[in-house]
Amino acid sequence: MPSQFSITPLSELPLRNDFMFAEVMRTGDICQLFLEELLGLNIQRIEFIDKQKDLSDSYTHHGIRLDVYLKDEAGTVFNVEMQFANSENLPKRARFYQSAIDRSELPKSTHYEELSESYIIFVCDFDYFQIGKAVGERVSFLKETETAYNDGSHVFFLNSRYTEGNASQSILEFLDMIRTNDLEKPYETPLGQKAKERVQAVRSDRALEVSYMTYAQKIMDERRYGFNEGLAEGEARGEARGEAKGRAETLKSAVLAMKDLAAPADIARRLELSLEYVLKILNQEK
Repeated sequence: MPSQFSITPLSELPLRNDFMFAEVMRTGDICQLFLEELLGLNIQRIEFIDKQKDLSDSYTHHGIRLDVYLKDEAGTVFNVEMQFANSENLPKRARFYQSAIDRSELPKSTHYEELSESYIIFVCDFDYFQIGKAVGERVSFLKETETAYNDGSHVFFLNSRYTEGNASQSILEFLDMIRTNDLEKPYETPLGQKAKERVQAVRSDRALEVSYMTYAQKIMDERRYGFNEGLAEGEARGEARGEAKGRAETLKSAVLAMKDLAAPADIARRLELSLEYVLKILNQEK
């Protein structure tokens, strides 16, 4: 079994880890500060929805896990999600999330005009659009007149690998913490200070240890299952095609078995393959 299938101790988790990110951002004052600083909103009250909520899409039967899912006093919906590895499909991921959120928020008997304002925020530990900016916002308009097309949905892409800090100091400090995992440096803003304190508190919280290990073991089991299924399928094919082709079939099957469990970059790292090779296999299956 590859060494990549191991669990990082809770005491060493960085902010960019999905579990840690959710624990930090589900601290009310931290999340509210984050949203106000990023979006320029004045939020009076926030209410968290079910932790790690699954929204089932009735058309595709896919489930999507939302890291931090909440509403404010006006009913505006926010989904904040940490993206550690470049999945190569964030715009379509945002579209899928938006569709699922709308169907979840709007009962069948309600008119579409009552759809809530919504914000989908991807906090990325990579520069998805390769533009160097700390924050990117999706803006829609009519091509012919450049008139704003506002349907009440908003998507933001944050980039911890920024070279141009087009955001407030609070947001930049938060992104710096994600990128560096440095808890020794002083953070000057309330958001940075509170996030640092919360990471430290989570790392030393023995009560969270069981929850974290249960969560981490479940994720690890899913990855092992996908990996083993891929190996078994590839080896079976390889017996009839020769050792060299068998190796290729093994790797291909392992990649395809893991495609719904991990991002391409994660798959490449765990199987010790190049990202280009993994993407080639995935593209051939489209």
